Parts: sequence; C-alpha cells; structure tokens
Amino acid sequence: MAAKDVMMKLLMRALSQGALGAVGIFNVELTESLPNDLPANTLSIDTAWRMMDGRIFHLEYQSTRETTLHRFLEYDARLAHAYSTTIRTVVLYHEAIHWAPSTLDIGTAQYAVENVFLNTLDGDEALRTVAAHLQAGQWNTKDRLRLALALNMHVDQMSTALEQVASLIGQVPDPDERDLVVSAVLVLGENGLTKAQRIRLRKELRQVSKMVEELMEEGREEGRQEGRQEGREEGERRRAVAIARKLLARGESVEKVADLTELPLADVQQLQTR
Repeated sequence: MAAKDVMMKLLMRALSQGALGAVGIFNVELTESLPNDLPANTLSIDTAWRMMDGRIFHLEYQSTRETTLHRFLEYDARLAHAYSTTIRTVVLYHEAIHWAPSTLDIGTAQYAVENVFLNTLDGDEALRTVAAHLQAGQWNTKDRLRLALALNMHVDQMSTALEQVASLIGQVPDPDERDLVVSAVLVLGENGLTKAQRIRLRKELRQVSKMVEELMEEGREEGRQEGRQEGREEGERRRAVAIARKLLARGESVEKVADLTELPLADVQQLQTR
C-alpha cells in the first residue's frame, strides 16, 4: 500500500472518536476515505471522508486566507453531486491567520464553512494538558489533535515546543495511538513549519515511531521508482528527438516525422526551425 494511502487511513482514525473536539469541531465520526480528485481535471481537494451519518466531511488546511470561498463552493457542489449527500466543510488555518470569510452569498445559494484559526489557540496549554493526561494515565482522543497540531498553534518558543512534542509522543503508551498522532503530525502538524523545523521534527519522530521510518523508506522507494520511470521516459523522448532530427535532415515532412516518432506535431515543428 502506498505511503500516502497509509497516512490517509491513519489520519481518518486519528480524527475519529471525538478527537476533533480538541479544536472545537464536534459530532464528526468518519467511516470511509474518499478520493481527493473531483470530476474535473483542475480540482483536487485536501481530504474528504464519509461520516457515520452518511454526510461527507471535507477538511481543508490553509496557509493563506481564502478570500471569497468560491473555490470551496465549487469543491462541495461537485462532492454533493458525486455522492448525493450534504457536505460539512472545515478549514484549518495555520500561519498568522486570525480571520477569513465563513459564508458566501451567490444569490441563488447560501454557502458556509467552519473556520478554525489554529494560531489563536494556545499550543503551550495544549502540550501541558497532554503532559498532565499522560502522567495521570488519562490519555484521550482529543490529546491526539492537541499533540499533533500544537506546533501550528501559538507557542512561546517553537524550539522548546518541538522538543516537547517529540518527547510527549514517545510517552504515549499505546503504539497504535502513537502512530495515529504521528500520522496527524505528518499530514496536518507540519503545515506552517519551516523546512529546517520539518526536518528536525521528522528526525525526532523517527526515534519514537517505527512507522515513520517505514513510511519514509516506502516514500523513498516510490520516489526512486518514479525517478526511474521518469528517466526511462526522458531517455525514450531523447531517442525520439534524435531520430526526428535525422528524418527532418533527410527532408521528411513534419507530419510524417511526428507520426513515425510519436512526438507531438508542435515539438517536431520546433525542431525544424532550430
């Protein structure tokens, strides 16, 4: 199973059982992951799941303010049409975003989303709560999200918070719960971090979760396979271009060269002008 598919399945579990209550989103129980690609070539949502009540839960995470909601409205209209049900859309904003529109009036329809501004939440308090629960043996599902999203909340010292997150994840006694937290961190909790902070966080996570190293290795293997495939395709294209140049030099027509080499006609035309 591809690393991304594993992450999405774990994320679905991580957000269930009331975990989203940690950021003020209640009554969400997820049962099935849905495809990210909507029936249009240019549309791809972040994540969507079917809920136990049959509706769809659509989650977007943003580092920039969505100014008009027209894009999300189009997403949800296509989801509703594809699955013949109603949609609940939540937008998780990170970075320093404290406000964004939550409604859109297009005359013929009224549209609304639920916004969560992570930077307005207290990440240090979230980590203190998790630490207290772990010490008292009272870990609960909301702690998954507190721990996973603390780095996107407001914290006094990011370096200190990074160390706390890694340390607390390592203290989660149940390996399955630990993997659920890690999946949420990798999908949601890295948003808004610098590249250096992401590298440091992943290094720390490798020490507390075997799943991370396995996923990273699977991701590296997928990357190597994609690289080999891209290399083969590039090699085939180069050979086709070389053949096309020779045929053009012999006076063959552009149309015939394109047909023989299976290169796009426009590409062959460009070769002819060089």
